[in-house]
Amino acid sequence: MTQASQPSAEDLAYVRRLAESGARAPLNGGRFMAWWGLLIAIGWTAQHLAVNGVIGDGSTIFGYIWGSFSIAGMLGQFVLARSMPPRAGEGSAGNRASRTIWGAGAAVIVSMVVGVAVLSQSVGYQAFDWIVPVAFAVYACALIVTGRLADDRIVTLAGYGAAIMVGLFTAFIHHPDRYLFAAAGGAATVFLPGVLLMIRESRTEG
Repeated sequence: MTQASQPSAEDLAYVRRLAESGARAPLNGGRFMAWWGLLIAIGWTAQHLAVNGVIGDGSTIFGYIWGSFSIAGMLGQFVLARSMPPRAGEGSAGNRASRTIWGAGAAVIVSMVVGVAVLSQSVGYQAFDWIVPVAFAVYACALIVTGRLADDRIVTLAGYGAAIMVGLFTAFIHHPDRYLFAAAGGAATVFLPGVLLMIRESRTEG
């Protein structure tokens, strides 16, 4: 019988470099972050206008705002997913974690929305204010974990920014312009990092 040849030190080093490069592969979900970040910034801006009586009737308008948000979000998610070509690094730890943690985070936010919708029947639309810090907590966890795994400083810093927004919005939860703070925070911590990831993806493809 012939013995299988043992891998050389050069072979092992090559495999190790491949594994390390895969582990540090760039995140490729920038288009999804940008889309949802844009929608949440628009949604919270519309919420600000509704809360301050600029638009709507102070009641059903909130359902229209967030119903439209949900429909647009899911349609956009579907179109973006279908149009996204296969990319290198999809199996990296950062990208696999990104898909899982954002999905789990979405489930948490939906659960919170359902509970708050029930509560609002007795206490009014103010109950919806508490969704915002929960949402930013979800963003912080998702961004910090995926940013660390992918060694992506932009995403990691955005996660810490989202963590700061949890306390900032809570501190100003009775301020009339609180949803403008939230909209600016959503744009800065989700939309802008998503755009930067998209720009980096396009440069890599070129």
